[in-house]
Amino acid sequence: MLDNIIEIHGKKVVLLEHAITNNLLPDPSLADVWVINHNDPKLVKRFLYKIIRSEDIRINLKPIFLQKELKKVYSLSSDLLKSLSDGYIKWLNFIDKIPYIETINNFIEKNQYKYDDFDKTSDEFYTFKILNYYYTRKKNIVPIINRKSLTGYSYTRIEAFFENKNDAYTKSRMLLREAFLGGSLARNYVDTSHLCKNCHSGFLNFREICPKCTNHNLKVRNLIHHFRCAYVGIDKDFVLKDKLACPKCSSELKNLGVDYDKPGKIFLCKNKKCNHEFQDSPIGVHCVDCKTEQSPDELIVKKIYAYELTNLGYQLVLEQ
Repeated sequence: MLDNIIEIHGKKVVLLEHAITNNLLPDPSLADVWVINHNDPKLVKRFLYKIIRSEDIRINLKPIFLQKELKKVYSLSSDLLKSLSDGYIKWLNFIDKIPYIETINNFIEKNQYKYDDFDKTSDEFYTFKILNYYYTRKKNIVPIINRKSLTGYSYTRIEAFFENKNDAYTKSRMLLREAFLGGSLARNYVDTSHLCKNCHSGFLNFREICPKCTNHNLKVRNLIHHFRCAYVGIDKDFVLKDKLACPKCSSELKNLGVDYDKPGKIFLCKNKKCNHEFQDSPIGVHCVDCKTEQSPDELIVKKIYAYELTNLGYQLVLEQ
């Protein structure tokens, strides 16, 4: 069953519903604009990935919009879907997008045969798709926060080229780095990620550990320092019924900062074979994904960047 094609502001618009359900790409020549008309975020994401992976420039550069009325239905996926498309429009009103749409479609018409000479599995082809897309959209390549990403950040459109999750992470970063080193992209610092030394995941649990046996089941007690007699001990030793009293001199401790202070903590290892007491606890890092235990200084440090086309990048798009 074909999806509805309507005319708005002099542009042919296809309302994509059945195509998304069946994951079938429509004929790109039938409409100027594609609009998502489906309320299942998983199916919409699958369909947008199919568009991005297409080797046909008329499809992977096609202006495609989401309907703002469905944003609440998409819920947690709304930002991800936005990053894979040209964004949201309200009540099919895109009159202010007409110049944007015409610029993209003019580029597609002039360059629709550019892909013919490329090896479709080559890094050069993927880089070409990246440069073309961000040139036509006049956008920078900005990572979005994504809890499902290995690093917590995703270059969603570029990662969508690859079906395998690890390939999506490693190859997308490699393509961006190579384009930066080649001069077609410039980059700007965004953030720093700390990753597992074994699997490069950013899903890490930082916890205090025993310096003797590395057990992380610890009991923590506050230390109390009595000013008057200079006695220092753990807080439970100062508890006398409903008040605090010094176990050395029996004086009542009433006011924090006047009678006493809390200079630190003391840890007790709950490992029955250890029972070590210590004041300075090292930090251990547990990778939730691969279960590797490591210290913070063993983590892989990765810089997160945003990218933008350089003059050379524009030149490569226009001359190819």
